[in-house]
Amino acid sequence: MSLPEFSTRYPVTIAMATCAVVLLGWISLDGLGTDLLPNVETPVITVDVKVPGKSPQEMEERYTRRLERDISTVSGVDRVYSITRTGQAVVVAEFNWDTDMNFALLDVQKRMGTYGTDDEIQTLDVTQEDPQALPVARIAVTSADYADLDELFGAVDTLVKPRLEALDGVASAEIEGDAEKEIRVILDPYLLEAFGLTDSTVVQQIQQANQDVSGGRLEEGDQSYQVKGLGRLTDITEIENLIVGQRAGAVEESGAAAEAGAGAGTGTATEGALRVPVQVKDVGRVILEYSERETIVRLNGVECLGIAIYKEADASTVGVVQTVLADMDQLGLDLPNVQFTVVENQARFIEAAVQEVEEAALFGALLAVGVLFLFLRSITVTMVIGMAIPISILATFTLMYFQDLTLNVMTLGGLALGAGMLVDNAIVVIENIYRRLELGADPYEASAKGASEVGVAILASTLTTVSVFLPIVFVQGLVGELFEEQAWTVVFSLLSSLIVAMTVVPMISSRLLRRQSSDGRPKQRRWYRAGLSLALDHKFVVFVFIGIAAGGTFLMALGIPMEFIPREDQGLFSVDVALPEGSRLEMTDRVATRVGSMIQELGSGEVVTVYTRSGQDPARVTNVTDPSGPNRTNLSVALSTGPRRSIGQIVEAIDREITEIPDLEAKYELQETALQGVLGAEAAPLQLEIIGDDLDTLRRLTSEIATLVEELPAVYNVRTSFQGGQPEIDLNLRDDVVAAFGLTPQSLIADLERRLAGEVAGQLSKDQRSRDIRVGFDDVTLNELRSIRIDTAEGAILTLGDISDPRIVEGPREILREDQRRIGRISGYLVEGAVLSEAIDQVEGLVAQVALPVGYATELGGEERERAESFASLGFALGLSVILVYMVMASLFESILHPFTVMFTVPFAGVGVVVAFWALGEPLSIMAYIGVIMLGGIAVNDAIILVDHINQLRTRMSIREAVMQGAQDRVRPILMTSATTVLALSPMAIGLGEGAQMRAPMAIAVIGGLVTSTLLTLVIIPVVYEMVESIRRLPERLGATDRS
Repeated sequence: MSLPEFSTRYPVTIAMATCAVVLLGWISLDGLGTDLLPNVETPVITVDVKVPGKSPQEMEERYTRRLERDISTVSGVDRVYSITRTGQAVVVAEFNWDTDMNFALLDVQKRMGTYGTDDEIQTLDVTQEDPQALPVARIAVTSADYADLDELFGAVDTLVKPRLEALDGVASAEIEGDAEKEIRVILDPYLLEAFGLTDSTVVQQIQQANQDVSGGRLEEGDQSYQVKGLGRLTDITEIENLIVGQRAGAVEESGAAAEAGAGAGTGTATEGALRVPVQVKDVGRVILEYSERETIVRLNGVECLGIAIYKEADASTVGVVQTVLADMDQLGLDLPNVQFTVVENQARFIEAAVQEVEEAALFGALLAVGVLFLFLRSITVTMVIGMAIPISILATFTLMYFQDLTLNVMTLGGLALGAGMLVDNAIVVIENIYRRLELGADPYEASAKGASEVGVAILASTLTTVSVFLPIVFVQGLVGELFEEQAWTVVFSLLSSLIVAMTVVPMISSRLLRRQSSDGRPKQRRWYRAGLSLALDHKFVVFVFIGIAAGGTFLMALGIPMEFIPREDQGLFSVDVALPEGSRLEMTDRVATRVGSMIQELGSGEVVTVYTRSGQDPARVTNVTDPSGPNRTNLSVALSTGPRRSIGQIVEAIDREITEIPDLEAKYELQETALQGVLGAEAAPLQLEIIGDDLDTLRRLTSEIATLVEELPAVYNVRTSFQGGQPEIDLNLRDDVVAAFGLTPQSLIADLERRLAGEVAGQLSKDQRSRDIRVGFDDVTLNELRSIRIDTAEGAILTLGDISDPRIVEGPREILREDQRRIGRISGYLVEGAVLSEAIDQVEGLVAQVALPVGYATELGGEERERAESFASLGFALGLSVILVYMVMASLFESILHPFTVMFTVPFAGVGVVVAFWALGEPLSIMAYIGVIMLGGIAVNDAIILVDHINQLRTRMSIREAVMQGAQDRVRPILMTSATTVLALSPMAIGLGEGAQMRAPMAIAVIGGLVTSTLLTLVIIPVVYEMVESIRRLPERLGATDRS
C-alpha cells in the first residue's frame, strides 16, 4: 500500500497527525530565539603582549617574530599576521574553519607558558575572537539637575548600572565617560626634600591612617566585646591634617616655612629639640577634581554619560534589548530629572529585518496561491494546494526547534525562498489527480493513483533541491557557517512539503474534488504543440540558438562586476577620527566636537543624533588590532527614517570637509551590528598590501603607489599604514652611571611612572561613594623631567638628568607583518556607485607601472580577499551539488544518459542569471552565488517531471508521440510550479525594507534563472530527449538493417 493510498483510506489518522504537526509547530515557534544572524564562531585567536617602554622595532625583534614562529606551528593555523606598536605586540592567528577551537586555544596558551619567565612582560593575554561581543544597545544619559557629571556618574553607577545588570540576559552594563572625581594629593617636590620626606612616605602614612584595626576581645562578666579602632578617613580636611612626618625645631619656632628655612629637614627630631609634626598640607595641597580621564562622551555636542549594554552569549538580542528598554521606561519614572536617549539599538534593525522577511514570505505565498487560482480556476483546488504552505512551515518550525536554530534573516530567508517551492509538489500531485478526474476516474481512485503515479518524480525533484543545499551545510569557511542554517531550513521545508503532498493533499482531494469531464483544455495547448513540433523538426536551428545564447551570455558575464557582500543602509554609520599620535584627550575632544558640529550641519534634516566617544572606547578594549586611545574619537551617526541621501553620499560629503582639517585620519564604517564582525570585512573596502623586509623601502613603495591610487576618480580617502609617527621620549640612559649607583632600567622606569602618574594610596568613602586618593605631583615639562629626583640604595640623591639625556624622537607608529614578513598597507573608500571589482582592476593596472625591487610583491586584502576565498568555497559547493543532482537523477531514470538531458536546464538557468544582473546593473556577490547554487537543484525539477512522464508514456507510444504527449500533459504543472516560485520571491527581489540589500541578489538570481530554464525546458528538453533517444537506439536500428 502506497502512502497516498493509506492517506485516502485512513483520513482521520492523517487529520490527527496533521493537527499534531500544527500544534507542535506553534509551540516550537514560541521557543525559537530571534537574532540577526546565526551564531558564528570565527576561528581566530589573538595574543596580546605588553612590555612598557619598548619601541616597535624592539618589540618586533624580541617578541613579535618569536610569537609568530611559535603560533605558526599550532595545528590548524591558516594565516598569521601581527601589529607591533610601542610597548605592545599583537599576533593574530586565523585557523581553518574545521579546527576545534577549544583545543587550539589550549595549545596556544600552553605555548605562551614559556614567556612567563620574562620579567619585562607586563601582561600576556590569549583570547578567542567573538564577533558578536558588541553592545546590543547604547544609551546616552543627560541631566540638568546635577551639579556636574561626577554627581550624575554616582547616580548612574549606584542606581542604574546595578539595576540593568540584574535583568535577564544582560551580561554587563558598562558606563562610558569616566566622569568621576578623585582626591588628589599634589605634592611639592621641593618641600618634600626640605622636610626629608618622599612621596612613598606620604602614601604609606595615608594607607596606615585609612584602615580599621582590631584590638582583640574584652571579657566582662557574661559579656564579650570586640575591641577595634575606626581609622577611616572621611573628608579632605582629615587628609590635609594627616601627620606624615616630624621635624626638629625650637620651642618658640612654628610654621612650616620657618622650619624649612632652618634647614632641619631630616624628617626626624634631634635630641633636645621639640618634635613638630609635618602634615600633608605642609608639603602639598589636597583637591577634589576629575581623575585623569580616559573617555569623554557627547550627545549632539553636549557632554554626557553613556551606558553600553552587553548580552549574555546565549541570550536573544531582541529579548535583551526589549527588557532593557522596558526597564528604562520605569527608570525614567523613578529618576524624572534624568534623560535616557537610545543612540544605538541592534534590536530595531533585527526586528525590522525579520518582520520584512516575514511580510515578504507571506506576500509571496499569497501571490503563489493567487497564480494557482488563475491557472486552475477553482477555489477548492487552490485551497487544497494552498494548505500545503502553512502546514509545511509549521512542520519546519518544529524541526528547526530540535535542530537548535533561531529565527534570523538567514532562516527566514530560507522560508521565504521555500514559500513558492512548498506548493510545487502539491501542484504536481493535484494536477495529476485533476487529469485523472478529467479522464473519468472517481475521486478516491484519482487521488490515490494520481499521487502515487508522480510520487517518484516529486521525490526525485525534492531530493535534487535538497542535494544543492547539503553541500552548503558541509562547506568549510565563512559561507558554510553563515548559510548553514538557511540550508537546513530549506531542506526541512521541502521534506515537509513532500510529505504533505503525499498525504494531506490526496486525503483532502478524495473528499473535496469531484469527477470532471474534459473541458477542452487540450485545445488551449495547441499553440504549444505546434511550436514543439516545429522545434523537433528543426533541431539544428534549436542548437544554433543554444550556441548564440551561450556566446551572448559569456560576453554579458564579462561585463558584470563583483563584490563580496551587499552593504546595508541601516541609517547608522560611524566616523573614526585619529589625530596625530601623542595628542592629548582634551585636544581630541575639541576636534571631535568640531567634526560632530560639521556632520550635523552637512546633514541638516537628515542627521538625528551624533554620539561621540573620544579616548579609550570600552567597546574596543578587546579589539587589539584597531584600538582606541587618547588621540582617537568615534562618532556614531544616526540618520532619519524619512527621505534622505544614501549613507555613501553623506559620507563622501563629510570626507571632503574632514580632508580640509590637517593631520586627521578618518575611517568610515556602516553600523551592521554583528554582521560586520562575522564577515570580517575591513572598514575600508579597498586594501592593497606591499610585502617586503626593509621598512624604509616599504614606506617609499607604499607612498608611491598610494599617490597613484589617489588619482582614481572612484577612490577617496586613501591612507597608508606609515602615516603619522609615534612621538616618544628616549631617555638615553648612561649605562655606566646607572650601574655605578646600583640602579636598573626597570627600577628607573617604575619610579618614573609613579612620579608622572601618581600612586593610589587608598579610598575615601563618604555618602555611599568611594573615591580614590591619588598621591602625585603636578604635570612636568620636558625640562622639569630632567630635574626629577632619583633615590639610590646607598642614599645618594640624583636627578634624572644626571643619569640620562632625554630627548624627543619619532618612531614608526606600528609595524605590520603577515606570514612572518613585513607589509605596508594602502586603504581607500569607494565613491557612491563604484564597484569594488572595477576599482581593483584599475589599482592592479597602476601597480603594474611601479617597478618593485627583488623580494617585494603586492597582494590584495580586505573585502577582495574575503570574496575570493568565499567564491572558491562556493565553487566547490556548486560542483558538488551538480554531481549529487546527477546521481539522484541517474537513480531515478536508471540511465546514464537521460540525466544529461535534464542537466541541460542548468546552463540555461545561468543564462537567466547573467541577463538579470546585466540588465539591472547589479554586481555579483556571494548572495547571488548562493542563488546560482540553488538553481542547480531548482531548475532541473521541471525537467525531471517532464522526462519522468515521457518515460512512462514510452511503454505504449513511439518516441515522438511520447515526447509530444508528455510535454503537453506537463506544460501546465511546469508553468504553475515556476510561476509560484517566481512570484513568491518577487517581494524579496524588489528589495524593500530593512536587510533587503542582502536578500535581493539571491532572489534575483533564482528568478532570472528559473524564468529562462522554464521557458527553454518546454522546448529544448524535448528536443534533446528525442536526440539522445535516437542516438541510444542507433545501434538497434543499424542491427535491424544488417539483419534485413
